[in-house]
Amino acid sequence: MKESDDESPNVYQKPPLPNLLKDEEHYRLILDLCKALVSLQRYCDAIGIIKRLSCSSLSNEKKEELQSLGIQVAHISEDPKHGYDDVRRYVQQHPYSSTAWHSYYKVASRLEYPYAKHLKFLHEVRETRKDCVPPMVITGHQFAMVRYQSAAREYLQAYKLQPDNALINLCVGTALINLALGFRLKNKHLCVMQGIAFLNNYQRICHSSQEALYNIARAYHIVGLYTLAIAYYEKVLAIEERDYPMAEPLENANVPNKSGYCNLHNEAAYNLHLIYKKSGALDLARQVLKSYCNP
Repeated sequence: MKESDDESPNVYQKPPLPNLLKDEEHYRLILDLCKALVSLQRYCDAIGIIKRLSCSSLSNEKKEELQSLGIQVAHISEDPKHGYDDVRRYVQQHPYSSTAWHSYYKVASRLEYPYAKHLKFLHEVRETRKDCVPPMVITGHQFAMVRYQSAAREYLQAYKLQPDNALINLCVGTALINLALGFRLKNKHLCVMQGIAFLNNYQRICHSSQEALYNIARAYHIVGLYTLAIAYYEKVLAIEERDYPMAEPLENANVPNKSGYCNLHNEAAYNLHLIYKKSGALDLARQVLKSYCNP
């Protein structure tokens, strides 16, 4: 059976105990069962129960609770297809929510490419909601794996709608620089300059954060402008940032707003040492590694 054929509508089957879920205690018992299955890594069984409950006559509040659990399972399941329908439904309910699209992309990015249901859904959203930016960015990410020119075109469409979005400026800049590194482009210098212009705009929007400075340093490093790359790597090393670990998907504890952000000293120092090593400054290369990359 083809992937497109599995999109059959849910057929409602009358449950053998129709009044079972009307009792709050019974509902909580089944919800706890789903969470227990997740803790045992039996994700397929948990998703199966959640889907059956979603088709029942539960209140909207309880259905949203089940949907949230289904999305969490999709994030941690080894096979993201198990929870794909849940995250897609979540996006359909909140098409302009960045949180909804973030959840969707965390699952979709792990699907085997091309995944027919995912591509079809993105196309439908692009056609029906032409002012919706996230599907443009996601399409650009997919093109970036094979064709930078197509990726840049998608990112520029998003840029027209949100010119002050830091991520979009970063994506446009990196796509143009990668495009310039190809063999077919004739005016490579102009393309690099345009890419750097978008990255400078990204730096301005991010208020010269450590991450922004590091990304610009990487861009200069990749195109061979080592003097500028060294200057930006040194700016990264001059900024102190704390590491914030990623929150676990099912963790309910409060986490900092910067969850997942990390100090980039190690990365910047390692790349800086590569430049020094290539230029023959072996002592400087060793000194940088010793200062920043020791455990």
